[in-house]
Amino acid sequence: MQKGFRRKYDDLNDHLEKLKKADLLWTIDQEINKDRHLHAFVRWGYVGDVGTVLNSNPKRAFLFTNVTDAQGRKYKGNCDVQVGGTAGSPAIYALSMGIEHKDEGLSELSQKIFDKWSHAFQHPIPAVEIPSEEAPVHEVVLTGDDLKGGAGKGLDTLPVPNNTPGWDTAPYFSAGLFVTLNPETNIQNISQNRCSLKASDRMTGMWLIQTNGGAHQNWAKYKERGEKMPVALIVGAPPSLQVVGPQKVPEYLDDMDVAGALAGAPYRKVKCKTIPLMVPADAQIIIEGWLDPQKLEMEAPFGESYGNMSVEEYNHSITVTAITRRKKAILTSMISQMAPSESGVIKQLNYSAIMLNHLKNTLYIRQVKDVALHGPMIGVSRFTVIVLQRNTPKTEIWRALEGATTFMRSVGKITVAVDEDINPNNVEEVLWAIAYRTDLMKSVKIEDHQANGHAPKLRDREWEAKIMIDATLHYDMPPVALPKREIMEEARVLWDKAGMPAVTPRWKWYGYSLGDWCEEWTKCADRAVNGDWLINGLRTARLVDTDAVGGPTAGVPREGVVRWNEKTGEVDYPPGFPLKDRFDTDE
Repeated sequence: MQKGFRRKYDDLNDHLEKLKKADLLWTIDQEINKDRHLHAFVRWGYVGDVGTVLNSNPKRAFLFTNVTDAQGRKYKGNCDVQVGGTAGSPAIYALSMGIEHKDEGLSELSQKIFDKWSHAFQHPIPAVEIPSEEAPVHEVVLTGDDLKGGAGKGLDTLPVPNNTPGWDTAPYFSAGLFVTLNPETNIQNISQNRCSLKASDRMTGMWLIQTNGGAHQNWAKYKERGEKMPVALIVGAPPSLQVVGPQKVPEYLDDMDVAGALAGAPYRKVKCKTIPLMVPADAQIIIEGWLDPQKLEMEAPFGESYGNMSVEEYNHSITVTAITRRKKAILTSMISQMAPSESGVIKQLNYSAIMLNHLKNTLYIRQVKDVALHGPMIGVSRFTVIVLQRNTPKTEIWRALEGATTFMRSVGKITVAVDEDINPNNVEEVLWAIAYRTDLMKSVKIEDHQANGHAPKLRDREWEAKIMIDATLHYDMPPVALPKREIMEEARVLWDKAGMPAVTPRWKWYGYSLGDWCEEWTKCADRAVNGDWLINGLRTARLVDTDAVGGPTAGVPREGVVRWNEKTGEVDYPPGFPLKDRFDTDE
């Protein structure tokens, strides 16, 4: 234990100030009912633009400073509520990770995120224990009678919002981080899972069995031992720890040490008041408790990130033994449910980074350039896109597809491999590649026995199938049918001069070659741009017999291209003209 050990990283208050300076925070000081309107208010900031993955995304975080509840209680001056401050948009997530992100696209940001996670996993910084009297999260301590009695006691003193008002059956901590301990290794795990209020001194936690995460594994060990399990819930973690919660961290690492590596400084930790766990000293709120692994409690419905309500099920019942907090605390909540959402962005960028790390550095598929897990509506874990270098061997393409679908038990129900010219974060481009670059008889593989994972429960069997699609170029194809880049850029200058509204491209905006092209056609195109198209008409003026080429739409082979000789002003014909290419038309 070190007395006087100073904090050298951002806590949540610092983070909110940085969001404000970056124009990424809305502060709402009008009265907002946390039971009915708070999350609905935030949702309006998301439904207006499905482009959660777009660089032009205008989404901001929300800080509510005048929260009330349906019973008329007021929390102003005691506890604010923040939503969307960890990953409300890629720009907000970059700030949480301490990454410079200005005008880059999502692929460039993903590479920076990949580099930072890789470094953190390889170079964790051990947390340092400080005394309780120096821990901001121990400014207020509630135990015993302060927790019992229902209304106005314990958990009921916190402005925990309803996340899906009209469907959820209780207020939920949706951004809380559960701290659990592996009793065999004494390594702590921190995981983000939903947590509902049941009484002023009781709550429930849902740790998804299907993903086989650390919290569930630790619970299984306590159950086998027949021992009660200590649990702490972190609410309002510093940003570099909040992003660790949904991440898949190697089991041999303490998550707080990984957060220190992301922050570039050791975390300050403190002993809990009533249970044998260590928690971040600079959190806003800590809820301590015990659960009996032999007992479960009915929990949910709750609106989940895969876009459906999770209906009632049996989950962990936690008896609260202490609540510690700052005098003026900030309770964090996460916009989840149907993507686009904050939970979608954080999982998308987290999972994409570790998937990329797995394919490149574990499977050593060096041709892998990028990985993107699609977020809007799908909720990340169902649709994966892998970007590979052009002309990657088929064996490596399929090794990447197989590796991506087996890395995490339930991620990759639909996995697609594409070339570098495809933006993996743009579904329209991915569908374009599937539509025109696949031979479905040999480009698609369907396999059984994929875990159902974080999704509506299957009613007909215990698992489902997965589909892998090789949508890379199988051979050279003609150029993308859009004006050339330099011409589009010239037109953009004219657009701006005309006073037109600012525009950020969402889809492909200029054409480029895919290999099936020749120099003569480039010369013809240049003449057309320069107004000399009449010359191109002279080049093609010699007509050919229909039967000689087999009929309309017969192609001209590259070795059979007619050339305009600029020196002589005449047409040069190849030997054997007219020639027909080997592609036939199916009439």
